Amino acid sequence: MKMKIPCALVLLIFANLTAISAQNTFSNIPVEVTGLPYSFDDINGSHKIDYLIESAYKIVSTAQQSGFVNFRINKFVYDFKGDGSLVLSTYYSYDRTPAGGNSYYPANPNAVYNWTLQPSYHQHLGVNCSLDRYDDIAISQAKLNEMRKDPSLGKVYDILLSVAQDMDYDYNKVGIPVKFVTPAPLTGVCDDYAGLLIKRLTDARISGVSNITKVSGLNHSWVTLRYNGRLLYLDATWFDENVIDETGTVVHTPYKDPRNMTFDNDIFTNHGKHHLPNNIP
Repeated sequence: MKMKIPCALVLLIFANLTAISAQNTFSNIPVEVTGLPYSFDDINGSHKIDYLIESAYKIVSTAQQSGFVNFRINKFVYDFKGDGSLVLSTYYSYDRTPAGGNSYYPANPNAVYNWTLQPSYHQHLGVNCSLDRYDDIAISQAKLNEMRKDPSLGKVYDILLSVAQDMDYDYNKVGIPVKFVTPAPLTGVCDDYAGLLIKRLTDARISGVSNITKVSGLNHSWVTLRYNGRLLYLDATWFDENVIDETGTVVHTPYKDPRNMTFDNDIFTNHGKHHLPNNIP
């Protein structure tokens, strides 16, 4: 029997994704990664990647668990494709299950539900920029997880996260009426995010960090710094999710997109939010 996921259920789950924890709460279920030279432990930590497991679990188990005997999820497989898309497969099984009257659904020891997620793009400076290539996000997270093992870069990350946690984007300044939670957090636009990040980085006096600089391009601001001679790109604005809910309230949820703390110029600029001036390598 083929598994059927009700459309209404899928829409309901997608509508509530922001309320789903990014933490993988199903650690007893194996997770495999194909298409990239990383394990799930390597790419774990980004909201964009992590919430998918819990979403897939809810989609499959909510649709089937109550009606099938000994229903269980056996493993998840993240399959990253070369075009930036991602196929998340949920392998599950169940025993022979009553189907009404004297009939039964036969046992299925290795059923699978495939969830295909396509990347999104937009035109930016005359080129096709990725907002949502899943391979870019996963690779960036793997590199970020490795970077954070360095004590100095771990401190840089903590400060970047603190700015995203402490500040909300003030859409009122760009003409979109919004309200904020109470008590009101720090509010501002990209220039304010960058300014606060520079202040906290400078005050921390992190070993190996120098040349902390605000960079502006195409009505956006972010920060670069030198760490042991390498150029690190930091964007606290887009590290934050900056979501407005249905009541017009700014939702305070740091998004933790790993592409916004990187030594990788190509991924940082192709994220679609940045245009580096000519003097920035």
